[in-house]
Amino acid sequence: MAPSQLHIVVAERLSREAMESLQAAGRVTVLDSCDEGCLLTAVADCDALLVRTYSQVTRHVIEHAPNLKVIGRGGVGLDNIDTTAATEHGVTVVYTPAAATGAVAELTIGLMLSLLRDIPANDAAIRSGAYEQARTNAMANELSEMTLGIIGMGRIGQAVGRRCQVGFGMSVIYHDIIDPQPLDFQATFVEKDALYKQADVVSLHVPLTELTRWLIDKEALSQFKSGAMLINTSRGQVVDSLALANRLRNGALSGAALDVLDEEPPAANHPLLAAPHIIFTPHIGAKTPMSQTRMSAVAEDVIRVLQGLPPVSAAHIYR
Repeated sequence: MAPSQLHIVVAERLSREAMESLQAAGRVTVLDSCDEGCLLTAVADCDALLVRTYSQVTRHVIEHAPNLKVIGRGGVGLDNIDTTAATEHGVTVVYTPAAATGAVAELTIGLMLSLLRDIPANDAAIRSGAYEQARTNAMANELSEMTLGIIGMGRIGQAVGRRCQVGFGMSVIYHDIIDPQPLDFQATFVEKDALYKQADVVSLHVPLTELTRWLIDKEALSQFKSGAMLINTSRGQVVDSLALANRLRNGALSGAALDVLDEEPPAANHPLLAAPHIIFTPHIGAKTPMSQTRMSAVAEDVIRVLQGLPPVSAAHIYR
């Protein structure tokens, strides 16, 4: 098919280089909004659809795109795309599974250290004139004394585990429904309940699926080791926010650090906003120039599919 005949819809803008590549491959429409109404109108005659975080490519959207050949997701997760519906309609889904590995791993460790050493509270204390009190009260274990429990030993989980075991000397245990072996660092597989009971820090690195939605609920949190910390840089709906808020209030956990929430942005009455010993960042795990560049490379995979070539990263290999 000649480039002039191809219609490519970009719901969330990519890098300048990626946009230029797409424009060379066909006619490009960039949407002002990525809500379902705009998507339904835009995909009616499109051959390719490119999205990032906020576009919801539902079955309804896919069924309104009779010419659609490929959906490109600039990012790691595929929870905003109905991949089952795509497969049923012969639509290839491509994404960038390794784009944010280093960036998210670094943020995870930054959150871990910030929580362990209570950096935000110490900063606030100095600014409020409570320097001596903050210094007197400051006492924390070192990472080398602690056990890290990783839920989801995929690319990001391994990057976190490697840095923490090799770099900080932490003991690492993990749980995953897929065997990630061989690992190039020391880590021990355990069942989830054993991980909850043994880990001083539980770090979540799973995709959002029906198996992981609300994985960390009231029952799971009740099994956590007393004084444990929870880090979530995966997806907000993996954690039951109300249950976590309650565990933080009653002191069962020493803290939590979250880059993602079940509601983004959170409402003013979100239960976690009033919970103690919690650190938030606004879903910035992949917000580095290198990571963003790697995400925009999805455009090249979309073009490959449109040219009849096999994709580099198709959805069926998702980890």
